[in-house]
Amino acid sequence: MSHPAAAPVEWVIKSAREDNPIAYVRMLHLGPQHELYFRAVTYSPHHDQRRLLGYWGSLEEAIRNIHHIELSKLPAAWLATGGATTKEIPASTPQKPPPV
Repeated sequence: MSHPAAAPVEWVIKSAREDNPIAYVRMLHLGPQHELYFRAVTYSPHHDQRRLLGYWGSLEEAIRNIHHIELSKLPAAWLATGGATTKEIPASTPQKPPPV
């Protein structure tokens, strides 16, 4: 089964803390069954300087994991809200296994 050539579908993920994007997510169809994957990479204007963050089965999972990675970089004091001394970082989800 062949698919017609088309422009890639890609999302730019931004953060309220950063002027530049923090990541890109691209929708891909991989493997013999053309399974749907969402590949996340770090932001850089230069393709060769981007770092792979992972592959997930949905856009929502990819974004959730990007934010998990970004929040994990912050000091605990940054996460404190209201009367709490810390705020928990949302849990990450496992990456989608490679196609068979």
